[in-house]
Amino acid sequence: MQVKISDMLDNASELIEESSKAGYPVNNDRIKKIVFTEIGCMLIFTKCKKDNLEKDKEISMRKKIWKAIKTIVLILLGFAAALMVWNFFCKKAEQTKIEAAYGTAVEVDGHSMVADVKGEENETTIILLPGWGSPSPVLEFLPLAEELSEDFRVITIEPFGYGISDSVGTEREISAVVEELHECVQKLGCDQYYLMPHSLSGLYSLYWANAYPQEVRGFIGIDPSVPKQSDEEPLPISMVTLNKLSAYFQKTTNMLGITRLCSIGHPKNAIYADTSYPYSERELEVFRILSMDFAYSKDIMNEIGHMEDSLESVRDMKFPETVPVLQFVSGDNCELLETWEPLHREVITETDMSEVLRLDGGHYLHFERKQELVQKVREWVRIVEDVEKGL
Repeated sequence: MQVKISDMLDNASELIEESSKAGYPVNNDRIKKIVFTEIGCMLIFTKCKKDNLEKDKEISMRKKIWKAIKTIVLILLGFAAALMVWNFFCKKAEQTKIEAAYGTAVEVDGHSMVADVKGEENETTIILLPGWGSPSPVLEFLPLAEELSEDFRVITIEPFGYGISDSVGTEREISAVVEELHECVQKLGCDQYYLMPHSLSGLYSLYWANAYPQEVRGFIGIDPSVPKQSDEEPLPISMVTLNKLSAYFQKTTNMLGITRLCSIGHPKNAIYADTSYPYSERELEVFRILSMDFAYSKDIMNEIGHMEDSLESVRDMKFPETVPVLQFVSGDNCELLETWEPLHREVITETDMSEVLRLDGGHYLHFERKQELVQKVREWVRIVEDVEKGL
């Protein structure tokens, strides 16, 4: 480019010089103007050509990047599809492994509801009820139930949609759930019992105690849900929405086969349980299958959809004066929500024997503080029964 411009300048000088020698009139300014105009055009042309080359390179690079992205996406989609197909056939093959895996099937409203009974020789009955979304209440509560069964008859019930109980596809309103659970208890021959719920079942137990106060001897809550708990949300997102998002995320990872892949050779990676308890290989396998293939059923997702309605249904409820209450509340939740402990005190009307105990730990106190919890239940029930006997 520099050579061409210098040549043009030399040619212009020669033209001016030759015109002068020949005696022609010379318009130097005009010649210079023409020359520099041509130079300017040449520069513009060269710049445009350079810009076009750079744009072509940029477009080419974008195409390469986009092609690479499409290739990666197609590979990932292919891998995901293969994983889903593999997971689907594994699920079908494993379905027979969980049939009648544990417990007793009780017919409730024409469907099968599973309950597990331990310590049948004992007189006092405690009914364990699960938190929302538990893939296997019987296996989750197994370590606690075995400890309690030394002194009590312990019944763990799997509501419809949970564990290996049937899914029924009906609206999971609080009144319907409580009536189903109560029917199960009646068919097991229980007419006097303590309710021991975890989390969401705390609302059901409060409703239950008010519906059947003559049957409920006491309430023992494991960090249970309580009325008005959603009045002051501790996070920018509501707990109901957070639970839904968590459930959909888990369902997605299960469907894609990611949970199964991560649990090969390590079944505990697929379950949330008391890690100190020596589950058998058979129990771990059943727990793993239920967690991977059957967690968050339609009934369970319908149940969380009724959460706000359930809270509203018991908003002004308290336990009857005839029902003593023992509340174990999570220290972590008390720090997260200032009203957590006061709300658990607010539902108590029987004050002579009722207690609210704050334990350091998370929501699953029956995992983290099992021994303390069991020891306190033994002592507290003994006091309640001594008072009943007039001792």
